[in-house]
Amino acid sequence: MITPLDSAIENQPLIKSILEQFTEIISKKENDAVNCGLMNGLAGNLLFLLKVNEFNSNFINEQTFSHKLDFLQEHLSAYVNHLSLSRGLSGQSWFLEFINQAQGEDYDAELCEEIDDILVNAVTTESWQGEIEMVLGLSGIAMYAGRRIKKHSSSKLFEIIISHYENLAIKTSENTLSWSQPKNSVYRFNKDDPDNLEFNLGLAHGMPSIIASLIPALNIPSLYDRTKTLLIQSCDWLIEQELDQAPGESSIACFNSYCTGSLDKGKVVMDKKKSGSRLGWCYGDLTIALTLARVGNALELPSYLEKAKSISHLATKRDSVNAAILDAGLCHGSAGVALIFQLLYQQLHEPELLKTANKWLVYTLDLYQEKGIEGLYMYSAIADDYQADSSLLMGFSGIGLCLLSALGGEPDWADCLLMN
Repeated sequence: MITPLDSAIENQPLIKSILEQFTEIISKKENDAVNCGLMNGLAGNLLFLLKVNEFNSNFINEQTFSHKLDFLQEHLSAYVNHLSLSRGLSGQSWFLEFINQAQGEDYDAELCEEIDDILVNAVTTESWQGEIEMVLGLSGIAMYAGRRIKKHSSSKLFEIIISHYENLAIKTSENTLSWSQPKNSVYRFNKDDPDNLEFNLGLAHGMPSIIASLIPALNIPSLYDRTKTLLIQSCDWLIEQELDQAPGESSIACFNSYCTGSLDKGKVVMDKKKSGSRLGWCYGDLTIALTLARVGNALELPSYLEKAKSISHLATKRDSVNAAILDAGLCHGSAGVALIFQLLYQQLHEPELLKTANKWLVYTLDLYQEKGIEGLYMYSAIADDYQADSSLLMGFSGIGLCLLSALGGEPDWADCLLMN
């Protein structure tokens, strides 16, 4: 059970008002056949509506929800060649499996079997040539596989994915490994030097997403040993990338957003430039700490838990300026940060983490009290302006889910962002 935030209980009428406004806006949103995705479209909106209905069924018009769900299912076939978690089949299918599992004894194991076949066929290749990260790539498909095996016995999809990650792994030492961004990845920071090794350290686009996506495979007996090896060797490498601190130095961040390396006589030589990172879901110390804590608890490794504690405690000292918090969104805004600290508390049971979750929730509510619903708009770096957005990742749906969790609503949905 998630521990509710005291500041949420104290401000429940205010949060209820915000949730009602979000529900009305999202319910009235026109369905769009080209925008059915989980992170940025209809599936993410439906996830919020489903969870807010658990909080208060009076908020939702059942006919409106059913119409939107039918629309999603009717247009699913248009995405069979678009597999991504963000906008494509993996994310939409995750939601269908999520809502299917919510039916309890009425769960229909056959509902997503055709999708399983499509994804298995898509990843069945001698060598994986696509993105390896979460939003567009292989770990996003693994995220769906992790949800699927909660109630379905098939492990074929996971077995293929693990084989790919074994083959793609770069041995950085005798006992460590990592994954470098593919040369043609849209998420490479340095696209002018594709032959250089580049290790992305963000949960959204980097090797932490691979680690987090593989954790559920520990529940498959035939894959346990292989999964454990990948997890331990990659987590050990990740910990090694923590920035060195000079004596008496007060650091803002423990990890960069990415790091680079080169091969020298068959050995990987890392370049540990110090640049730091923001605080959010997509990049930064918080989700690195959360990933290490999850592996530490899954494998009963106290050293990972202690490292997660030290990282997250340093993160409690950050403010909106040095954390680069510009809005309230789930991806890299204040509501998302509040949720991650809440989830870290569930993993680590450190009171300071719960206190900090409360701090960031109050920050979020202050944004609303200052400007109303516009205070919860998404900041667009492209437009250098704030814009209304209803999506899971950046907008009202994601903020609403964070508020529901702050009130004690179970974040059973957070596996879609590799956070539980």
